[in-house]
Amino acid sequence: MTTSVHMLIIIVICGLVTWLTRIIPFIVISKIQLSEQVVKWLSFIPITLFTALIIDGVIEQQSGSFGYSLNIPFLVTIIPTVLVALVTRSLTITILAGIFVMAMIRLLF
Repeated sequence: MTTSVHMLIIIVICGLVTWLTRIIPFIVISKIQLSEQVVKWLSFIPITLFTALIIDGVIEQQSGSFGYSLNIPFLVTIIPTVLVALVTRSLTITILAGIFVMAMIRLLF
């Protein structure tokens, strides 16, 4: 498969647009003073996003039906990952531990 110059230009432009849409809000917010209530409200966003990602991974919809089931490998991975997070209080170590545990589960099962 060959990649044309047009395709490379499109990829670079898409990357720039993605990067700008992620960076511009930080630049704008750093220039204005946010009220204490807004800062408090924004502090809840990471935990809500994290919770949504966890629930989305744990509960799976059955293909072709309306039923749901638990994703057991994902559920088993959460337990040691949460323990590592509580002990280390390090996001990097927690993510690496979760990746390692999930890799071991997929390797063994």
